[in-house]
Amino acid sequence: MASGKSTIAAEIAGHTGLPHLDLDNLFWGAGWTPVDAVTFQNRVREALGAETWIADGNYSGPVGEMLLGHAELAIWLDLPLRTCLPRLLKRSLRRAARGEELFAGNRETFRHLLARDSILLWGLAHHRQHRRRWHHHLGPSKPHELPVLHLTRSTAVAPALRDMSLLPPVARAVAPCRTP
Repeated sequence: MASGKSTIAAEIAGHTGLPHLDLDNLFWGAGWTPVDAVTFQNRVREALGAETWIADGNYSGPVGEMLLGHAELAIWLDLPLRTCLPRLLKRSLRRAARGEELFAGNRETFRHLLARDSILLWGLAHHRQHRRRWHHHLGPSKPHELPVLHLTRSTAVAPALRDMSLLPPVARAVAPCRTP
């Protein structure tokens, strides 16, 4: 939830040339209706048939297990609520103001942001639960051998990914030559 998963995945995909698999794109149908579980699992299974990919999403259950079973590395953006909630608010307000189309033609609206099923309320209510769940799946006593890059500060994300060559190096400014 607004930790930067999609943004980072897109940047890694752009730098590495890996196809970007956005799980929300496979999950949502028109009218913010989720596709049925079997369809979702089949869509993910088909996408994972590619030789290489970078996926982003916050899905557990059979889809999460499928991803972990096929992945070479998990990047866990485990950022605090004080970081994620303002990002979620800013992103949602921008999307609503611009009428940005998201998945399957869906759009966030100001009305929806104030509704009972608002992404803002959902994010606030589920942040701690998601962190606990991912701690079980990706933490020190995880049930698999998959390497995990666990990042807990937004300022650590880009440097850690650059160190792994997943993002381009920072361009250094060159001082102009001075002639006497």
